[in-house]
Formats: sequence, C-alpha cells, structure tokens
Amino acid sequence: MDFLIGLFAANAIPHFVFGRLDAGVLGLFGHSGRGNVLYSIVCVVIALTLFHMQHGLATLADHMILVGVLTIVASYWIGWPVIMRYLKRPLQSDSSSERDQV
Repeated sequence: MDFLIGLFAANAIPHFVFGRLDAGVLGLFGHSGRGNVLYSIVCVVIALTLFHMQHGLATLADHMILVGVLTIVASYWIGWPVIMRYLKRPLQSDSSSERDQV
C-alpha cells in the first residue's frame, strides 16, 4: 500500500508540469494540458486517501518522505507563475563574442 501511496504522490509532479506546459502526455483524462493538471490533482487525492486508509492523516508527520513529495507538488502548484516567468524570459546571448568569431 505504501508503494501505491508514493507512486500516486510522485506521479502528480510530471503530470502537473506537462499539463502546464501543454505537452501532449497521456494521462487519465487524455492528452490535454487541462486533463493532465486535473490528473495531477486526482493523484494527490488518491495518495492522501490511501494514506488515510493505511495510516491515518494524524500520522502524516511520521512519514516525512511523503511530506517531502507533497511539499514538492505544492511548490509546483503554488509557484508555477514564478517558474513560467523564468522559463519565458528570453535567453541572453553574448553578442560580442559572436561578433568576434565572425
């Protein structure tokens, strides 16, 4: 059961990233970006539900690996606007070195 909990929690990360980048990755809800983001949320809900059934949510602090994975998932969900600002920034090329080579 713990394997499935970790599997679903970790699986949320790539599906969220691919969904937000609108990459055509197959998820439970198809190839769309919105479908992958939704599948990411479903994965977290499944992981937390399985964890609650197996251990109880009160013991979450005793399972720090899962807390770490969920923290990474939450940081992507919350911090995505900052990530996109960084990714959409134009690359700065060193034009002076390009001129020197010509």
